[in-house]
Amino acid sequence: MATSRIAELADNIATNTSKLNGYLVANGLPSPSFDIDGPSDTLVPKNELDIEAARVAIIDDTQELRRLVLGPREYLMSYTVTITRFGLTHAFAVGSEASFSDIAAASSLNETNVQQFIRHAIVKDIFVEPRPGFVAHNAVSRLLAEDQVIYDWVGASTDDLWQGAAQTCNALEKFPGSQESNETGFALANQTDRNIYEEFSQFPSRARRFGNAMRSFTEGTGFELSHVVENFSWGEVKDGMVVDVGGSQGFACMAIAHKFPSLSFVVQDLEAVIVGAQEQVPPELASRIKYMGHDFLTEQPIKGADVYFFRWILHNWSDKYCIKILQSLIPALKPGAKIVLNDNVLPKPGVLSRWQENRLRSMDLTMTEIQNSHERELGAWAKLFKLADPRFEFQWGRQPAGANLWLMVAEWKPS
Repeated sequence: MATSRIAELADNIATNTSKLNGYLVANGLPSPSFDIDGPSDTLVPKNELDIEAARVAIIDDTQELRRLVLGPREYLMSYTVTITRFGLTHAFAVGSEASFSDIAAASSLNETNVQQFIRHAIVKDIFVEPRPGFVAHNAVSRLLAEDQVIYDWVGASTDDLWQGAAQTCNALEKFPGSQESNETGFALANQTDRNIYEEFSQFPSRARRFGNAMRSFTEGTGFELSHVVENFSWGEVKDGMVVDVGGSQGFACMAIAHKFPSLSFVVQDLEAVIVGAQEQVPPELASRIKYMGHDFLTEQPIKGADVYFFRWILHNWSDKYCIKILQSLIPALKPGAKIVLNDNVLPKPGVLSRWQENRLRSMDLTMTEIQNSHERELGAWAKLFKLADPRFEFQWGRQPAGANLWLMVAEWKPS
């Protein structure tokens, strides 16, 4: 049986790491370390060509191994280079080859820029160049060409989120301590006094792209909707009503509705987000899933529902506005109504792997960049309900096995 690429890389990494370590030991040099008194450089002289080649090979091979183990989808969701704005992945068909000039003709870039973008992408394992000057798709670029959801994730990240990130320090200086969602790096980058959702409401194509980008999380490892379906007692709601507040295009409701046929649903979001959403509902669910334009910072219009569900919503908002969102539910709540959150919970430092914790800490900063919000530990979530109204009883929070998001439940107990 042929050796797999990941096994080959692992062997190469082990061989070259042994060679590098042997050189350091033989020369009485310290091992690489990020300790406070550790070496600040590699300690390998550039004239030690064999050892330097081993060090470079370790860097290349560990990065390739990481990309392969992530797979195309998770790799693109951790991607650090823009590739979508000029439609380069859609400039030629999967299974064909195209020259740089062909791709330039199909885009708004000149040939020099096309070559710059694509050859940089190739270094990042997006596209291949099977012969000089001709480009073909690989698994990663094919995913971008064929999967609109992941394409929109990359586009929203690079064209919306990154530009906000670049202005966040400026916003923190200009608006110190602000909890306002329109005093952010995103607002400065877009030269607006609107928050990200109000801004997107003026640009339906951006709103659609951002909605699709958020949908990508329902299709990524650890964000599967099965965790929501299987880990809350939806069956006990019986013939009840579920309101999916800020539910985008209703993907969570569709998943729940398939397994629990006695439930009915109302999906609420901004008009620009839900436009055309009803047409995406499978015919067998259409009578049970309805859509409503609603701003969840205003009073909840659906009164007496059994569950008000928030999937990945409140982490977008500062404490001030989370409290307002919860208080906006109160006039609609009947005794025993459940508020179910499916959201991030920050771990204590060092509990998760570095990769998993990095994703959450990065998301924590992203929330500040776009909304002046932040991620929260479990105790902070419970505190939000108490601050909103003491009649909210926070009942439990847990992370289903294999899930990235937690489920948290509070109940309305007016007496």
